[in-house]
Amino acid sequence: MRPRSAGALALSALAIGCGPASEGARASAPAWAAPPVGLEGASSGTRAERYFPLIDGHVYLYATSNESGAGGILIARVHRSGERAGELRFPSGVKRFEYAPEGIVLAGKGSFLLKEPIAPGTSWIGEHGGRAQILGVEATIEVPAGRFTGCVQTLEERSGDRPARYLSTFCPDVGVVSLEAESGASYDRADLKSYGPSMQVGPDGLQRIEIAPAP
Repeated sequence: MRPRSAGALALSALAIGCGPASEGARASAPAWAAPPVGLEGASSGTRAERYFPLIDGHVYLYATSNESGAGGILIARVHRSGERAGELRFPSGVKRFEYAPEGIVLAGKGSFLLKEPIAPGTSWIGEHGGRAQILGVEATIEVPAGRFTGCVQTLEERSGDRPARYLSTFCPDVGVVSLEAESGASYDRADLKSYGPSMQVGPDGLQRIEIAPAP
C-alpha cells in the first residue's frame, strides 16, 4: 500500500479528504449528502472571512491530481453553525473552523489556516508544524472554475526528517481555489472546478447533489 503523501495530509487539513472513506463514513453518507440546516447570512465581521467564506449549504467541487498523473474529484459541503464558526463536511469526516480577530483558526487544534494581518510577510506556525507565511495578496490564478484575482497565497514549509511544502490560494468571496503539497517524490494538487449552492432534483424523498456552476 502506498503511504499517505504530504499532499493527502494537506488536503485533509482543509476537510477535503484524499483517501477512501471508512466504513463508518460510508454509513453516514446520507447524512452528509443532506443539505445542512445552519445559520444563513451569517458574518463574523472579520477581514479574513472574505478569503474563506463559509456560506451554509454551498458545495465545493475540486479536480485533483498527483505525481503519477492520476486524477479525481473531491467534494466538500459547508455548514455554518454560528456567526464565528462553521465547518466543511465531506464523506470521510468534518473539519471545523472559527473566525477570530487574529485570523481563521482550525477548531480543536489551535493553529491558524490564515492569520492577520493579511499582508505579505505575516508568518505563523502552520498546522503541519512548519513555518507558514503569506506570500502575496494580489495573486491571479486560473483553474477550471475560472480566473480569479486579488487572491492571498500562503506557503508552509517544514524541514527536518519529513520535509514538506504546502501552497494554498485563497480568493476573495470564494475561498480555497487551489492547494498544492509536495514531499520528496510525492505531489498532490486540488483545483476548484465549481462552487455555490447545491440543487435538489428528482421526486420527493430522493436526494442528490447537483453542483451549480461557478458564479
